[in-house]
Amino acid sequence: MIVYTNAFVLSAAAAGESLFNTRIGWHTHTRDDSVIVTASSETDAGPRDMLLEPSTHGYWQASALPATWMIDFGATQSVDYVGIAEHTIGSSGASVLIETSMGDTVGSPPVQVWTALASEVAPADDAPLMFLDTARNARYMRITLTGAGAIPKLAAVYVGLALAMPRGPEMGFAPPTLSRRTELHNSMSRGGQMLGQGIKQMGVESSIAFARLESDWYRSTFDQFVKSARQFPYFLAWNPELYPLEVAYVQTRADIRPSYVEWDYFSVSWNVEGIGNE
Repeated sequence: MIVYTNAFVLSAAAAGESLFNTRIGWHTHTRDDSVIVTASSETDAGPRDMLLEPSTHGYWQASALPATWMIDFGATQSVDYVGIAEHTIGSSGASVLIETSMGDTVGSPPVQVWTALASEVAPADDAPLMFLDTARNARYMRITLTGAGAIPKLAAVYVGLALAMPRGPEMGFAPPTLSRRTELHNSMSRGGQMLGQGIKQMGVESSIAFARLESDWYRSTFDQFVKSARQFPYFLAWNPELYPLEVAYVQTRADIRPSYVEWDYFSVSWNVEGIGNE
């Protein structure tokens, strides 16, 4: 799910900023060595530092709501998105607000000044979330959870600069959130009677392709994502404007390799698998 404020307006000048174009959330300051994490509370099973891990087997869970999780980048950084994957905010009936701060304070006693990156949202499900805005400088990012029901779990958080593709994917693309992969365990009797079936594993998988990418842009910008994708998962929003609910948190098992399609232009395609709105 894509979330941004009602006042969110892209600057008209920069190429590739259209929200019809694919966004890839791979860059994140959560992997920086200088970051410091604090939280209003945590549990033994859900410590606050688990959100720094890109894997989704662990999680952070507060002991009470409202709850906050804050990251100090250690220095001023430029950010325009936050991603949250493998959470239970929707099924817990909770709301989430993303804010940033430069560390400035006002009043007496001093209170830190926070600015919303996107509107507060109560998601209908537990599908991956991407909060988008124009790039801003920030020293801190804060997640605030509110609700009256169960306390949500959050497994992975990214915060950084999203990669804006120059266009959307090529025709034939199957949105990952609609391309579910399910492995079933089927039971049948010796007489052929169906005894039931269960799910052994489920997720999403697809492939995505882009044509006519300028080779200079590929080398300077896209190839940084290619290097990261060898090790780390990433958020994929294939068309934030038309399909804001279709965000996936995916990984790539094989190296992404470009091909020349004509002089000074590349085409590229790769496979993805991961978490959607199963």
